Amino acid sequence: MRGSAVSDGSVWARLPHELADAVRPRIPEIARACVDGIAAEIPEYSRSFGEGPARVAAIEQARRGIERDIDRVGTPAMWQADRLAEFRGHGRTAFHNGLSREAVQAAVRVSSRVTWRWIADIAREAGLSADVLYGAAEGMFADVETSMAAVAEGYRAAEAAMSGTGERHRRLLRALIAGRTPAEVDGLVAASGLPVPARVAAVAFRALPGAPEFPRDLLPEHVPADPAGDPPAALTPAPDTDLAALANLPAGWTAAVGPLVPPATAPESFRVARRALDLAARGLLDAPGPVVWCRDHLTTLLLLADEFLVDQLASTTLAPLAGVPGKRREQLAETLLALVQTRGSAPELGRLLDLHPQTIRARLKKLGELFGSRLDDPGERLRLELALLAERALPGRE
Repeated sequence: MRGSAVSDGSVWARLPHELADAVRPRIPEIARACVDGIAAEIPEYSRSFGEGPARVAAIEQARRGIERDIDRVGTPAMWQADRLAEFRGHGRTAFHNGLSREAVQAAVRVSSRVTWRWIADIAREAGLSADVLYGAAEGMFADVETSMAAVAEGYRAAEAAMSGTGERHRRLLRALIAGRTPAEVDGLVAASGLPVPARVAAVAFRALPGAPEFPRDLLPEHVPADPAGDPPAALTPAPDTDLAALANLPAGWTAAVGPLVPPATAPESFRVARRALDLAARGLLDAPGPVVWCRDHLTTLLLLADEFLVDQLASTTLAPLAGVPGKRREQLAETLLALVQTRGSAPELGRLLDLHPQTIRARLKKLGELFGSRLDDPGERLRLELALLAERALPGRE
């Protein structure tokens, strides 16, 4: 392997232990800086490394790697075999996640450059000599060659192991839901020989601990799917026919079907599907079976897209109801929602709510006292309707 002769630990072994002692407390900061640098410079990583679990995992991975490298300072040890295996694993993972080999190799370069800058600054702060800086630079840049060669080796091995339409489907699925650029997706499509439909719906899956494995025969072979992946997902241009068998999902499994969208916005369809799974798990979306169809819950998904803003809207818009006792408040809120939605008369609202018109008139009088001219303002009526619908969608928030 190119570079392995110079990256055998001999350079690091000549460096003083004081360098390792100075760097070690700063490793968590260096790891975060590496991930930030990769996200900023490499578009293929910007979405996943920007926030969320993938960013946390990447920082932890970087921390462990830097820690192992620093452990070699002053130690006459060969480059660890497990470190090379780790970089080969990075190459395989990049391939299966739809990343290009160039992107993952660029990530190695960026990470090494960021790490070197931090180590150089720390060494200067510690008063270490220029010889130490030169030695650290020599060791790091030799390691870059070794690391990139291992990444390429793992990537090529994954390419060679790829066989069958199913694997090509999974790669295309990952590329689409991860928000790759059109050029990147076009390259994967050309390499796979698979057609991309004009519109697709993303599917998100969730399995409770202890749930059985996903049955392989629940989805047609032509549907790109990876229910065991991270995150579990599928894509289909014909959800009604392709996903019919999901009604037979085993106990412990749930699926949510996102909106039909152009392939370029498949990540948004997947985001909405995952949000629907979260809301369904909290009992905020009703579904007759294990499948949540987002198209049936668009209003609720919109209202609960930002729960903080929902709380703000409800608390400010419905403030006049704050001092009304529980049952009475519920009755007035029910009548108020019917009023702003229909602008009906007391008899009409009575028929709608199955109440005597005189009861409705009494409630309307009270609402008039509480809300005044706001009931005649179209903009205010819209705010009231949204606040009341959101309050219904999030029970217990009033």
